[in-house]
Amino acid sequence: MTLTLEQQHALDELFTYVPPSANGQSAPVQADFLQTWFGVSGSELKAKLLTLFDKKDAFESRLLDLVEHNPLDAAVTFLAGASYAFYIAEKDVNPKVKTYIDSFYYISTCASVGYADIFAATQTGRAVAALVMIVGPALAARSLDRPRPSDVNRD
Repeated sequence: MTLTLEQQHALDELFTYVPPSANGQSAPVQADFLQTWFGVSGSELKAKLLTLFDKKDAFESRLLDLVEHNPLDAAVTFLAGASYAFYIAEKDVNPKVKTYIDSFYYISTCASVGYADIFAATQTGRAVAALVMIVGPALAARSLDRPRPSDVNRD
């Protein structure tokens, strides 16, 4: 692995870092290694994570409403989105994923029987498949359920 000049400099700084001695001298100021190595500072990452956590409850509520009120729509939407993510992750790497339909075939089997002649070749593809294997069967089991009587609009 080749390091950039900035990464090499940060690594050299890390190795030369000496903790403060007993005589009270202060340690040199440390660089933000997240910024150096990943292009995002620790404070930016913390702010973005806190923003996401603030939106989590609203997103979770909308998602649960969709599943409760329209279980078939929720299952189809989930499978279509997961198939798209799998297709994007695998299309240039996996010789068995040539079209969106190939990825939809694989993802739909992950949500049900778990058998297919296609296998994920990338880490992202494996992560998408694992998510579908966890969530998919629950959505598939509910997909033909009717909304609960208290959820039906009374006209």
